[in-house]
Amino acid sequence: MLRDISFESGVKGPKILILGAVHGNETAGPRACERLIKEIEKGNVNINKGRLILVPITNSKAYKDDVRQIEENLNRVIKKWENPISYEQKLGVEVAKKIDECDYVLDVHSTHNAGDIPFSFLDYPTFGNMEIVKALDVEYVLSGWPEVYGTQNEIKDFSTETYAHAQGKNGITLECGYHKDNAATELAYNSIINLLKTLKMIEGEPSYKDKKIVRMTDIIIKEKAGKLAENFKHFDFIPKNAVIARYDDGEELRSVKDCYMIIPNPEAKIGAEWYYLGE
Repeated sequence: MLRDISFESGVKGPKILILGAVHGNETAGPRACERLIKEIEKGNVNINKGRLILVPITNSKAYKDDVRQIEENLNRVIKKWENPISYEQKLGVEVAKKIDECDYVLDVHSTHNAGDIPFSFLDYPTFGNMEIVKALDVEYVLSGWPEVYGTQNEIKDFSTETYAHAQGKNGITLECGYHKDNAATELAYNSIINLLKTLKMIEGEPSYKDKKIVRMTDIIIKEKAGKLAENFKHFDFIPKNAVIARYDDGEELRSVKDCYMIIPNPEAKIGAEWYYLGE
């Protein structure tokens, strides 16, 4: 079962769900949630409208082992499975039920490499989702995920955003930067606070950063043993015809046009997402 902490204002207003550690080794969300809980308990932050639900550690087994997942990627199996088989599928049912209770969902993640630039996804540009994105403490926004996943691979995408959108909810994924960087925790906390101000659930005037939109164009699945050609960083510029990765058998993967690297994972397993490209 999910451990959640709920704060009810007693005044009609938005219901917001904050998820941390959907991937167990991503610690910015749990740390930001625990900090917010302490601030509320001390009386330094007061929920005066609506309801706030925090799930600091969504994938508790993976979090305990400091790994991304136990059996499969939880953020690909968020739905009400009739006969869930894996640990993550069973957990996906519980997460789906939590999303059903809310109007807004902020799913807090972090990335694989030191120096990664924080950003948010914007899978579905509804008014509510734009309100969430506006409040986040990031400059970069990544669009085009559903289109890439729907046309270029066989991995089924039942993410928190996908499920929320299907249920008529507002849902955004925030990528706070490198897992082990304390700045990622600070960014997560500031984003949550600014979102609560934007929704007028706590006192204070929100502040907003200008946003730059990057559209995803390609997903690359790692098909066999190999390595990235360089120590790529998230949002690195890649010129046309540059070597991006090499398989151990000598096959090279090159860029077909000028593009940007998105969320490279040098530790990707065979059959998993290796990196994405965008413009």
